[in-house]
Amino acid sequence: MTWIERRLEELAAEGFFERLPGSGRPIADLEVEYSPAWWATRWVQRDAAHRDSEAVRRHLAQDVAAALALARPAARERLQSIKDAVVALNAHLDSAQQLPEFDVDTVLIRGRWPP
Repeated sequence: MTWIERRLEELAAEGFFERLPGSGRPIADLEVEYSPAWWATRWVQRDAAHRDSEAVRRHLAQDVAAALALARPAARERLQSIKDAVVALNAHLDSAQQLPEFDVDTVLIRGRWPP
């Protein structure tokens, strides 16, 4: 056994590999048949997702601005519901597509988003 294999076993015994991103999830596209143009398909999908993400970011900024126009208690309530929706949405998105999370108090103090 090489020193690398020993070190990997030590790390596995310490639980180092248990909390990796994506652990416990199935491998994406495992059942998809190989295509020589796979990279082009992925590029188009990423580009479409990026455009969608930009549109959602614009709507998010508008929603936050509208919430800030409300009275303080109503603004806090609305901002918290927006934040909860962002957190829930980010749980289903890749890291590149995730929306920026924010602190409600920081947005209220600064009076703008992003903080």
